Amino acid sequence: MKTIKIITADDHPLFLKGLRDTLSEESDFEVIDLANNGQQALEKIEKWQPDVATLDLDMPILNGIEVAKIILKNYPNIKIILLSMHKDADIIRAAMALGIHGYVFKDDAVNDLVGAVRTVFGGETYISKDTTKKSFFLNNDNELIGELTKMEKLILREIANQKTTKQIADEHFISTKTVENHRANICKKLNLHGNNSLLKFAIKVSDSLV
Repeated sequence: MKTIKIITADDHPLFLKGLRDTLSEESDFEVIDLANNGQQALEKIEKWQPDVATLDLDMPILNGIEVAKIILKNYPNIKIILLSMHKDADIIRAAMALGIHGYVFKDDAVNDLVGAVRTVFGGETYISKDTTKKSFFLNNDNELIGELTKMEKLILREIANQKTTKQIADEHFISTKTVENHRANICKKLNLHGNNSLLKFAIKVSDSLV
């Protein structure tokens, strides 16, 4: 079993210790370093290049978003999880749109973080559940579909019907390049990654596409 190497950063010492203790209980996790501000986190992540970095969103010097942008640009293989008290859907969408792999609410961190690390290390995204709303912000399919344009919904419906890019282009009198651009925009808005993820999502929500 591969050991997952982790760096975690938070400016509250007791909370940081709690994160370290929680992660260290897992036999296949190794917390290789800690940081108490964004600049320190950036330097240690660049030095050690862990598999996963957990970053407090609101840190001094550099915040979690600022650190994440640099890491995602220069070290795309490192998985980034943000920890935050903020549960606003717009903040979460903005963070995930940058390519961040996980978003964990700090009041759920002890329960959620281990699963989040495993999920993002495995190539998927993770967002904490808001227990007050009984829903996942970015896994609410109907809410996500509402973010698409009319043409993007049409393309998604055709994908659900398992039509090829060329078939969609021919039937709607547009170029294959236009269809490809729509597909890329849909994936970006829905935060979809990996082979067949768009097709799987389209089939899943096909009944909602009107």
